[in-house]
Amino acid sequence: MLEKFIEFMKNNGLSENTYNSYCSDVKLFKKYYIDSYGEELNKIIHADVTMYINFLLKHSSSPKTINRKIAAIKQYNLFLIDEGIQDNLAILEKDYIKIQNTMINKTIPTLQEINKLKHFACRDEKNAKRDYCFISIFIYGGLRESEIVTIRLVDIKLEEKFINIIGKGNKFRQVVINNSMYDALSEYLEERKTMNVDSPYLFVGQKTTGNGGKPLNRNFCNRLLNKYKHLCGIDNLHPHMLRAYFCSNALHNAGYSIDQVANQAGHSSLNTTKGYLVSTQEDLISLSNKL
Repeated sequence: MLEKFIEFMKNNGLSENTYNSYCSDVKLFKKYYIDSYGEELNKIIHADVTMYINFLLKHSSSPKTINRKIAAIKQYNLFLIDEGIQDNLAILEKDYIKIQNTMINKTIPTLQEINKLKHFACRDEKNAKRDYCFISIFIYGGLRESEIVTIRLVDIKLEEKFINIIGKGNKFRQVVINNSMYDALSEYLEERKTMNVDSPYLFVGQKTTGNGGKPLNRNFCNRLLNKYKHLCGIDNLHPHMLRAYFCSNALHNAGYSIDQVANQAGHSSLNTTKGYLVSTQEDLISLSNKL
């Protein structure tokens, strides 16, 4: 049943990360259901969902985690309806916990840390141009890891200064190439011409030859950043942090509107974009003192 559920979510355009997360959440809900009631879960009942939410609250799950689990159960509910097993949607909007986003949010790298990251990337002995280009697109393009590893050569319009991206939910957008990205792309593309690879994708690994033209695995992004985080002294460096850096830098320093940030980051909702925007406590104290 869970295999068919995954196929249902794929067909509805959910990303790999999302449908894997939802599948895990549904497995946990099913285990809770069996442990609580001594029978298998066949249909989603609203009262059962409400009791599950109370169970999660008593076990100190965060509101954000609970909302994700509710979203997963809702997807499973829709799947059961699609399969003809259930005829009603049991999840209500009021089931979600309302969360006011804090203005003091996750930490992002400082400009000095970003410059150190670029510095050490361009000094790598084997893959300097590739790594520097990869990181430049992360920093100035704000792409997801799944998007950056699947950039094809035909997607890059260097002289027009944009990259065609098929993002989450198969949505198409064009990401602007700024001067830093342009220089990094130009140098890597020149080097790439001398490499003995036959792949339609921009970024290739050392084992690309003979792999049938497949893109790099998205885990490559984490491996690449892990290579540099100790050199740069950046704790917990990961792709999501660099997307947050792009969004915050674009809004606070480059003068983008929040709509422009959402467009470049591939967000369907401005609320999603707001979750990536970071204000430090020092920024807020400085503004507060102007009152």
